[in-house]
Amino acid sequence: MNVVLYALLAYGAMAMISFGVVGVIVLINRIFTAPEKGEDHHE
Repeated sequence: MNVVLYALLAYGAMAMISFGVVGVIVLINRIFTAPEKGEDHHE
């Protein structure tokens, strides 16, 4: 296995995981904030 190829694969996997985690957090945030339009707002 080439070292550069392995580094690129590791970087790509890390980027995919981070984007996936951010996307899941944004989706959960939208799901939980959409139904209550500021009427029952608690931090």
